[in-house]
Amino acid sequence: MKSKTIHGTNFRKVLELFNEGRDKEAADLLKIIQEEFLELYTENNLLKKQVNEVAEVLDLAECMDFDGQKYWIDDDSVKNGPYCQVCYDTEGILVRLQERDKYWECFACKNIFVKLSADNDQKVAANLKKKKEPLKLFVTK
Repeated sequence: MKSKTIHGTNFRKVLELFNEGRDKEAADLLKIIQEEFLELYTENNLLKKQVNEVAEVLDLAECMDFDGQKYWIDDDSVKNGPYCQVCYDTEGILVRLQERDKYWECFACKNIFVKLSADNDQKVAANLKKKKEPLKLFVTK
């Protein structure tokens, strides 16, 4: 099993091999060091991408508002949505609900969300300001 750590002693060993006139061995060792570096470089880029994705999810989660039956994205006092609570809580995906006369419909999971009256909407909004529901960021099955 190859070590995933490039040791400084390997570079010293390469220099010693060149100084001793063992160019072929030095070149072989440099090739090994280069392969290890490229593997580490690729892994580092993947990890950076994962960290950025997690940061984006956390930023989004901070903007999510739950009105008791569906989610809204509240970003700089602009409300977007609504989004399906079932799809978000179970699959971690945002599916925009389709508006009908008396309900909202999710095309993904086929759930129906009854529209609230304007009076009920104000009560729900007031409750949201008092207490935010925790959001599931990762769902385990």
